[in-house]
Amino acid sequence: MDLAMDVSASMNELYLHRPGLDRRNGIRSGFQVGRAVIGTMATTLLLAYFGGYSRMLMVFIGQGTPLVNILNLNYVAAEILHTLVGSFGLVAVAPLTAVIGGFVYTRSREEGDESPGAALKI
Repeated sequence: MDLAMDVSASMNELYLHRPGLDRRNGIRSGFQVGRAVIGTMATTLLLAYFGGYSRMLMVFIGQGTPLVNILNLNYVAAEILHTLVGSFGLVAVAPLTAVIGGFVYTRSREEGDESPGAALKI
């Protein structure tokens, strides 16, 4: 949600300050903003998931449990899956928001409303 808000808010500002911007360049700008933000968001997501389970992993490793046995535990495997699915969702939301924003913000101008606040009307 944070990533989608960052991309859509920056696209809104872009269309408000450059009303003549076409759909293709607006989407390209949305991709650039998404690419810049996604690095920090992915790092934060991975560290948040790993931080919660690093103590548990240290306890298992301290007891001499083999790594294969640790990875086969249900709750460890579930957290690995949550991390992967969260990362895929994070990577997919930036381009989807940029494309949808490009269509939403240019649609209002194509309908004839050229005012600066036109991008806000859906």
